[in-house]
Amino acid sequence: MSNFIKFKKSINRALLKLKKDKKNLHLIDIPNSYIKKNFNFNYNENNLSDNGIKRIFSFAEHMRDKIENSKKKDMWNNIVENRDHKNLLDYCLNKNKKKFLELILSAGKTNLVHGFLTWLPYKKLFSSNKAKYKESMLLLDKLISLSEYRKLIKVFNPEQGGWIAEDLDYNKLVEQIFTFNNKKISPFQSPNYTFGFNSNKEFYSFKDFKMFYTSLRLNELFNIYGLKEVNEIGAGLGYTAYYFSRINHNIYNIYDLPTVLILQAYFIMSSIGESKVYLSGENKNKDSQISLYPYWEIFNKNDNKDSLWINQDSFPEIDFDLAKNYIKKIMQSKNSYLLSINQEARNDDAVGGKQHAVYDLLNLSENFKLIYRSRDFLRLGYIEELYSIN
Repeated sequence: MSNFIKFKKSINRALLKLKKDKKNLHLIDIPNSYIKKNFNFNYNENNLSDNGIKRIFSFAEHMRDKIENSKKKDMWNNIVENRDHKNLLDYCLNKNKKKFLELILSAGKTNLVHGFLTWLPYKKLFSSNKAKYKESMLLLDKLISLSEYRKLIKVFNPEQGGWIAEDLDYNKLVEQIFTFNNKKISPFQSPNYTFGFNSNKEFYSFKDFKMFYTSLRLNELFNIYGLKEVNEIGAGLGYTAYYFSRINHNIYNIYDLPTVLILQAYFIMSSIGESKVYLSGENKNKDSQISLYPYWEIFNKNDNKDSLWINQDSFPEIDFDLAKNYIKKIMQSKNSYLLSINQEARNDDAVGGKQHAVYDLLNLSENFKLIYRSRDFLRLGYIEELYSIN
């Protein structure tokens, strides 16, 4: 290598270090031209049947009577009090298919996905190339971390001088990541106008990589401990449930807020098929694998044996009393486990208080044992913990 090339590389590395996004684990060497060519906003036509949409409307009716009484004072309820969420519920209850589809097919532009999808909002990403570059780096950072976890590439190590990610074939890595037991896994159907990566004629968002990691961890733990079902409290748009169902065919239950469940119903059914999703209040069929329940129904759940409970990105922001009740319910499980992937920043909770840490909740109970506590593999500032329930 000539002295000029070495000098140019050194300058480039110094510049990368100076402009490194503090949210990312890696320094990524990639030109703007690559971002412009391979990153954009996605769009899909509605692919739910009329019956699928009617089921969602009936699901909303099933939850109607308890929605007002279920509201808590926390960040997540602040989010779903937004007008877009209220409109979504109204269109379902009024069986207004046209308005429902207009709203949900433009979800990425709305506040329906605030807190559940991309890091930066659509308006910012649409109007700013700098924002697009920043979001792209965030996505590639997660892709690299997931590749490291799956042992597809080396783990970059700054102590040994390997602190910059360069010369990676991202398309090949995506293909390898989303191949499990020699079977290709299609990506989750992200909401329209989501910003993300086009690879091998498929679209991947930040959440695809982040939640595929969680689904891999769940599958590993599920098999190690011989469990029979997964119970997720607060599931976002349902990415983790979808990916787990593609690599493990056991039961997956979700407990969440009403309008978030409506979003999950639409996007999970669109991704995995209508017959594989059960909506609370229906008659469950033999093909059902993912079940959606309003969160208050968790307290009626009695058969909790051999369960893997999962919470990510929400316990610290949930109303403290409600979170305590969740933990109390979880601790009634026999031969079960809790996987938590959450932050412990203790920032303002957006409703006049402070966020809590998961261990604050667990210190209220003696019916658990910490198996491991470590930094999250994909994100700075997040803690992954596994607890056994006695």
